[in-house]
Amino acid sequence: MRDAYVESLNELSQDMMQLAQIVETTIANTWTALESLDNKLASEIYHGNEDINTRVRECMKKDLTISLMQTPVATDWRHLMATQKILYDIERITDNCADICHYIFHLNKEGGPVTPPTGLQEMYQVMASMVVDVLRLYNEGGIDDIDLIRDKDDIVDMAFTKSMEEISEKMVKEPNHVRQYISYVLIVKYIERMADHASNITDWILYRSNNMLK
Repeated sequence: MRDAYVESLNELSQDMMQLAQIVETTIANTWTALESLDNKLASEIYHGNEDINTRVRECMKKDLTISLMQTPVATDWRHLMATQKILYDIERITDNCADICHYIFHLNKEGGPVTPPTGLQEMYQVMASMVVDVLRLYNEGGIDDIDLIRDKDDIVDMAFTKSMEEISEKMVKEPNHVRQYISYVLIVKYIERMADHASNITDWILYRSNNMLK
């Protein structure tokens, strides 16, 4: 019975590592699509999101099965509980990638391109590094760099505020391009949300470690 329990935990761990790789690739490809306004790549990401959600739900099901059927010890229970919550944030992160791709379609549909907000690439890269770092910490079982990840979330928040101000000014100066700038408002908001979800994952990593920061 114990062997089956350990095997189930190992299988879930392998699934989570594979999911992390898929998430990292999706985030990287989403930026490529956004930077180049590549409708084809955006469509692949948008329509492929359901496959990622299916993987997430499969991991959730395995996690719940272990929690309910295998009688985990206290340490493992905290790990399983944290994994369930982390999976929700992972699903939302990839949903936001699909959301961004949806607005790439809008940017292309509304006519000629407009200049994206200053610092958009840097904002996206900081967010992407947060996701990569938290998934690495989850899979490696550590809590190093938690404070650094949270500091990055503050950087994304500041970039979000600055971008909103810049887009508002451009809407006034270029009223013919308001629809495109609205798309950028939503894109920037999704990036900010992705960083928030990454920050949420740090809380559950700390919960799992039973070493919450004061």
